[in-house]
Amino acid sequence: MIRRTLEWALAGCAVVGLAWSGWKDLPHSWRLMRAEHAAFAGYTRTQRDEAYGAQIPIRMDILAFWREQLRPDDRYWVQMPYEAFSANGDKKFVVRSVAHLYLLPATEARSFRDATVVLSWDADPGTLHLHYAQQARAGLQLVFVSRIDRGA
Repeated sequence: MIRRTLEWALAGCAVVGLAWSGWKDLPHSWRLMRAEHAAFAGYTRTQRDEAYGAQIPIRMDILAFWREQLRPDDRYWVQMPYEAFSANGDKKFVVRSVAHLYLLPATEARSFRDATVVLSWDADPGTLHLHYAQQARAGLQLVFVSRIDRGA
């Protein structure tokens, strides 16, 4: 009997806590969502896709170049030298984080040994000593998409 009463009391406390949280936080959440919708409603599809990276800010034209070259089943590996970006991460960490969303459905490989494509930014893919079946370069920049030749 005491156990059942205790269970009901705990369940009641949980329901009251949930109701209080909803009463307190839901209006703020709705205001925030309406403000975000108003800010981004006029964006084109491309602007919406690139908004996350552009607000960091990271150069989305390079990620767009990579995206154009990738296939849905590709597993990519990002080749970049270490470069400080912020107190929270280096540039490669930030680029990889944005790429996880922006380059979908292609996915990041655990290492370049598992990759089908090397995505290079300020780095020469030739230094990896891999054989490439196909390579695309973005102008004169050190920005490449290098499709690895696995000898299939």
